[in-house]
Amino acid sequence: SGKLPSSNRIPWRGDSALNDGSDVGKDLTGGYYDAGDHVKFGFPMAGTVTVLGWGVVEYRDAYTDSGQLE
Repeated sequence: SGKLPSSNRIPWRGDSALNDGSDVGKDLTGGYYDAGDHVKFGFPMAGTVTVLGWGVVEYRDAYTDSGQLE
């Protein structure tokens, strides 16, 4: 959730939940949604980042060749 960067390469995604928590003076933007739910979970995000990182370790050349490490 939150404001997507200008480098976002997923055209069908948009900014989301930009005002979460603003009614009580909190900024709750950021994080990932899990399985299409409207609840953000930290543990699935940690698992996702671990798998992505592991992919870079195992297949660094493929990530480099596809420009994903720039």
